[in-house]
This record gives sequence, C-alpha cells and structure tokens, in this order.
Amino acid sequence: MRLCVLTKRFPLVSETFVYEPVRWLRAAGHEVRVVTHKAGSIPGGWPGQERARALPAHLRKLRALVRAAGSPAWSLRHFPEARRLHRRTRLATLDILARAALPEVRRADCLLAHFGHVGAEWLPVAALARRPLAVYFHGSDASALPRRAPGIYDALFASGAALLTNSDYLRERLIAAGAAPSRVAVIRLAAAPELAACAEPPDLTSRRVLTIARLVPKKGVEDSLSAFARAQAAMKGEWRYEIVGDGPLRESLAGAAAAAGVSALVEFRGFLPRRETLESLGRASIFALASKVAPDGDTEGTPIALLEAATLGLPVVSTLHAGIPDLLPPAAEREGFLVREGDVEAFGRALERLACDPVLRHDWGRACMEHARAGYSAAGHVKALVNALQQQARVPRLPAS
Repeated sequence: MRLCVLTKRFPLVSETFVYEPVRWLRAAGHEVRVVTHKAGSIPGGWPGQERARALPAHLRKLRALVRAAGSPAWSLRHFPEARRLHRRTRLATLDILARAALPEVRRADCLLAHFGHVGAEWLPVAALARRPLAVYFHGSDASALPRRAPGIYDALFASGAALLTNSDYLRERLIAAGAAPSRVAVIRLAAAPELAACAEPPDLTSRRVLTIARLVPKKGVEDSLSAFARAQAAMKGEWRYEIVGDGPLRESLAGAAAAAGVSALVEFRGFLPRRETLESLGRASIFALASKVAPDGDTEGTPIALLEAATLGLPVVSTLHAGIPDLLPPAAEREGFLVREGDVEAFGRALERLACDPVLRHDWGRACMEHARAGYSAAGHVKALVNALQQQARVPRLPAS
C-alpha cells in the first residue's frame, strides 16, 4: 500500500506507537509518507528516521503550498467544494485545498491519522481528495476528550471513516461516545522486533526497578514511588528506582521521593535516546507502572513501555487499568502482580515479593515474555493494520449542508 500517516507532531519521543510502525510498514514493503503539523525530534534519532512534511503555519504559506503542489488547475476546480466543506468544519478553505493538493495525500491509497482529534481535523481534506481515511485512537482522545467535549467526533463517526484503536477498553469508550460498533476495530500494538529477538531475558540481578513513562497523572508514578518507599523494609535500601521520562509532574515527584525518604535511591533520567531507553530495559530487574484514571478522565490505551518490558522478559507489576490486563498473563491478578488502581499497599507487596525472590522474578519475567511475544508482534501488528485499512477505510462523507 501507499500510506500517508497524519500526525500532530512527528516524531515525538513519547509516541513510540506512531513512529516505530512506520519503520515496520516499510520493512514489509509498503510505501509510507508522513505529514505532520509540527516537526519533532527524538534524542539520538531512530533507525530509518526521515524528515516528515510539516504543514505551514500561516495563510501566506498555504498559498505557496498550493502552488508548490503543482496543481493550480486542480485547486481552482475544487475550490467550490473546499468552500462547502469549510462551512461544515473549522478548517479554512485554502487550508483544505492546500492539504488535499499535497502529493503525499493525492498519491496515497489510504490516509492514516493518529489520534481522534487529528482525524477529525483531516476529515474534509480526505473527503475533498477522495482518499480513504482511517483514524487510530490511542488513549486520552478516546477517554478524556469525548468527556470534555461531547459530540466532538459526531461528524467523524458518521463519515464512514475506519475507526481503529489499541484495546477492547478503548473500543468500548468509542462506542459509548457514539461510534457504531461495526466501524471500530482493535489493532493491537507491538514491541520493537529487536526486543522479541532476544533469546533469553535479562539476568534480573541488578536490583533496579524501572518505570518508563511521561510524568503525567494517568501514569501513577506518585503511587509507584510510594510503593517503592513502602517496600524498603524488604529492599533494605539496596534497590534503586530508575524513572525514564519527563513531564509536568517531575518537580512534584522529586519532592514526593524526598518526603518519603527515598530520594537517594530514585533517579529521574528524563527522556533518553531510543537506544539508551532500550538499554535501561536491559539492565532492570523489575518493571513498574501504576497507571490510573486521571482527574480529567484521561486513561491509558496500551502502554508501549510496559509491553516492551514484558517482551524482553522483565517481571511486570502494574494495575487493573484500561488495556493493561490484556498485556500480562491471565494469572497476573491472582498472583498479585496486577492490582487495583491506587492500591499502593498491594503494589508495594508485589515489589517486595519480587525483590526478595530471584526465582520468582525469573519465573514471572518469563511468563510475561511468553504472553507478550505470543500476542503482540510487530509482524502481527502490520498484518492486522494493513488488513483493516484495506477492508474498512472509506472515503469519508460529509453532509451537503
């Protein structure tokens, strides 16, 4: 297929689930181009990185973009329809024309927008360009956003565009927001193939707990910090807690670590280059993620860092939240490694058990690895995604008036 991937910012360090599949799709023989609102970057880059086309910010540049597209006649011919579509959406007429004239859009077999609000914005462009559209929902766009702005996706849901998401949990959220069940497909995410290629799990002797996450409320890092502090009676100050990621809560989390008396044991690494992030997985002994529903309703979908940790063979401790239970073996809750949101005491007990028992760490790590590799491969993701795009993506329809 010839795919045009649409994003808000590309690449974005916290959106592994957007930029990594571009590489996998290309490796499988598909042509993929990326159009983004803003150009981003990843520390150290990643294999196969390329420049995405960034949209211009001002109307003057939009006019230049229409000319640069080499299609002035096409633009004039479609101006009346773009104007009509403008009346049905918030996108300016020239913006609709300019985007639809992009060669990445016009030559694509399908447009794939990541996140619901991006798909809704590109809806009139896909309609004008007569290109099938699929929209991939990932988390807050399917949970918090419809709660804050009811009806925000009404036109998108009614358009016939394919609606994709990463978990049964988010599928139910989309249906509750008004999507037709027959139009919502679950396309499981995957871990990097190089992790699945590792024959044996890490040796799990480093005495390091690891969290990889943006430092935002739904990641529950304050809970995992508290659980780590509670587990010190068993850990005896011999374990370290490495937190890879950054965000608005970093300062308050550092204060919480100090208040709990564990600041000397906690290391905030910030965002790291992709290679160093994978290296941090390789030297950890336990992966912890205490996700929970944020006050604004924001939830996880499928946390890729957790999936990558499990794929590598790390023993995972997490919460009964969103799509996380699907990522771990069925015995996770019964064994005490999947606890209720906000249950810091139970989370701490799970950390204690794993810290005190190297055989248990090895056994649970292998169980996590086998479960993740069986259901979340990169090849499986690409196959399911391409099949969904071919079978379900449609040229979207918008009302005439």
